[in-house]
Amino acid sequence: MTKTRITKARQRGALIFATPLLLVLVFIFVTLLIDASRLLLLQSEMQSIVNSAATAAADEAQTCSVDPAWNKMQQRGLLAAEAAGFSGDASALEIIPGILRSGQTASSPMRFASRNPSSEMAQTNAALVRYTRQEPISFFLPQSIFPAITISADAVARKEVYATLSGAGSTATVEDGLLGLLIGSLLGMPGYSLDATDLNSLENTLIGLGDLLAALGVDNLTNLVDEPLLDVLDAVVSLAGGTTAPAGRVVDDLSGALGLSGLSASAIFEVLAEPPSPQQTTVPVYDFVVSLVMNSVRASNQAGSGLLSLDLDTSDSPLLNTLVGSESLLAGVDVTLSLWVDEPPKIVIGPARQDDNGQWLTTVKAADISLEAIVEIELGSGLIGSATDGLSGLLDLVGLPTVKLLNSPVRVPLVVSVGGGNAIFEGADCAKGDSNATNFDFRVQGNAVSAQSGTLDPATQQVVPEPIYAPILDVDVKLLGIPLVDMDLCLSADADVNIGASANNDILQSYNLYCPGGVCETASMSSTGGVDSINAEVTNLSLLKCSGSTSSRERDIIDALISGIASPLTSLLSLAVETVVTSLVSPLLSALGADLGGMQLRVLGAEQTGSQLVENVVLD
Repeated sequence: MTKTRITKARQRGALIFATPLLLVLVFIFVTLLIDASRLLLLQSEMQSIVNSAATAAADEAQTCSVDPAWNKMQQRGLLAAEAAGFSGDASALEIIPGILRSGQTASSPMRFASRNPSSEMAQTNAALVRYTRQEPISFFLPQSIFPAITISADAVARKEVYATLSGAGSTATVEDGLLGLLIGSLLGMPGYSLDATDLNSLENTLIGLGDLLAALGVDNLTNLVDEPLLDVLDAVVSLAGGTTAPAGRVVDDLSGALGLSGLSASAIFEVLAEPPSPQQTTVPVYDFVVSLVMNSVRASNQAGSGLLSLDLDTSDSPLLNTLVGSESLLAGVDVTLSLWVDEPPKIVIGPARQDDNGQWLTTVKAADISLEAIVEIELGSGLIGSATDGLSGLLDLVGLPTVKLLNSPVRVPLVVSVGGGNAIFEGADCAKGDSNATNFDFRVQGNAVSAQSGTLDPATQQVVPEPIYAPILDVDVKLLGIPLVDMDLCLSADADVNIGASANNDILQSYNLYCPGGVCETASMSSTGGVDSINAEVTNLSLLKCSGSTSSRERDIIDALISGIASPLTSLLSLAVETVVTSLVSPLLSALGADLGGMQLRVLGAEQTGSQLVENVVLD
């Protein structure tokens, strides 16, 4: 057997060759550790730079600036990056406007979709900043063996302010018991009424949206719209002080109104995009009640019940009561208001930006309403004197006629239709730094208004033209006791109402996001539109026999009569129509969210998201 022996000399020879190799490997390993730490530190610094730049650039997104521009977003992001330590060429910092959305599920990552900086800035709510640079792996090792690598860092920041807007109510509540009559008709309770205490309670009782979510047990406003409306009513009653409080009692009564049981909260609230949890935003119970009432009226209309009617007499309205007895021309005025609702107003919560199709996301629509007013006027005896005076010259040979008023009232049918207006939330300046206020920018498109004599067809919602028409006079002419003329005369006329209205854009400045005491004022308001003037014109006024043909003698008598009463009767009818529109129709429509010629817009609150910063976001 052969034995191999390793001598000490051979071992020393192996170590001579192995030691330098081991030292080289140790040097490379230590160098790579140092370089890895350097690269990690560089990556961290780059991430800090893009975080700062994205946060600053997001201030120039559409949802945070009333005048967004890509160059301003770039400039703001670059300044923030330099403040955070960036010293490279500006081209290394890529700033992309876009929109940041949540994932499909709660556990899904957020997603960013870029937008064209030249044409789609109005769709943005965020900014992505990407910082890329070439960096050698090591300063000690040859780059031919260890080439430079690309290091990048990116971050997306989102900032937006959400406004809670109402087109449902008005700063002036419905007076003269009209709202109570409307609720009573919906509930089938003719004696139902609301006094001044009830109206003030509805206007001044505020419901916090955060409290409403907690009472319903839902996490966010997006889920609120899916809740059954009757459950929302129960929560509002509790938050308003229960059924012993005036506001709570009214809401509780409305839980029995027609058509509400099948609705969800989306009939009252419209929630757009992803609003933050409300902290201080409140809603007046009055606006909530008006939207409830209008939804119930629409359900009544669509259930085949036709128009919802309210019967009023002179004593119901002090303004109408002033007409009675004026120069003894009017003996009484009765009004029947019939309401048709095509679209109720809503409380809208959303941001100031466009959707993916370039349409503005948050729009408050005015209520689409048609109001039929049937005015019945009982004429006073003061008209007869001027009429008989006009006949004296014509009938000197045959004796004075006997002219007396008939008991039939003059029926003035009038339809006022208001609809199609909206207020678009186009801009919002976010609160920044030590400022607690934001500015809002709205574009208002006024309502289309029509008013004319006629009635409303419930089936087609079209106005059916109908003149003013009523038997008003009985004329009896005798010669030596022999009847020559004995006829009833009917009045016929048309009425057109010209409404001078104004509409404009509005900017609401310095709306406080957070207020001492925990509740911001809901009185901060942008009110647009309104009635500048109302002028009713009665045209084509004529008298004619109620039945049968007219002889030449009768025609002469009719012409003489109309010449005597045309002027006072035209003025009387015009005054009555103008007063009805001014004192009843206009206030009722305005308080129901359909101001004549414009619309009502109230800012009920605002919530601003914190600066939402996302690293390594998923890109669409």
